[in-house]
Amino acid sequence: MKKIFIVLFFLFSTYSSFSQTFSFVRTSPAIVEGRADTTSDSWAHVNNLTSNPIPIAITISNMIVQPGWDTIAMCTWAVCYAPGVLYQVENCPPGQHDFHLYLNPYGVPGNGGCRVTMSHQSTTVSQDFGFHINPVGIHQISTIVMEFSLSQNYPNPFNPATKINFSIPKSDYVSLRVYDILGREVNVLVNENLAVGEYEVDFDASKLSSGMYYYSLRSGDFVSVKKMVLVK
Repeated sequence: MKKIFIVLFFLFSTYSSFSQTFSFVRTSPAIVEGRADTTSDSWAHVNNLTSNPIPIAITISNMIVQPGWDTIAMCTWAVCYAPGVLYQVENCPPGQHDFHLYLNPYGVPGNGGCRVTMSHQSTTVSQDFGFHINPVGIHQISTIVMEFSLSQNYPNPFNPATKINFSIPKSDYVSLRVYDILGREVNVLVNENLAVGEYEVDFDASKLSSGMYYYSLRSGDFVSVKKMVLVK
């Protein structure tokens, strides 16, 4: 009887060591859209499937950041770490808990990301996280868009600041530029790849003279031009 008990205990222990003990699921999009003037966050859930706390090893790898950015940092279910901590072991209580990465771009636009790997015993799960940081003055206000559009700036006439809205129905390179009445380029508001969405751009014309100006949106085969009036 004792031998049977030992055999059963060994089989149970072997099965448990190879069974899944937790899940790690990203809840934010694969690439999170952020603004260059604010902290950007990406979220995930960690679910301890056992009835006891378990130690989970967390590793951040494949780091890509723009010059001027902080290193991508993490907040576990227990504590938030300063940028630069790329490995940590945390005791995870039973149940579902939040995990997120945060990034301070300090006004610098661009793309970045990393891979987060969590491990406990035989369970290892990795998730990729990406960040797309828009220039200061560009705000994504919707992700549901059916067609290209360029709206009239508002207010118009304006002094000295105005807003311009545009929509793109697919991820693509986008150019939004301002020209004077002679066709000379006076400002580049957008010059990068953007995800699907509706965007609002702030345009500060405090350094320009009064007069009529044109702004042009280009994305793929789509081109649209509108005029606006600066009155000082």
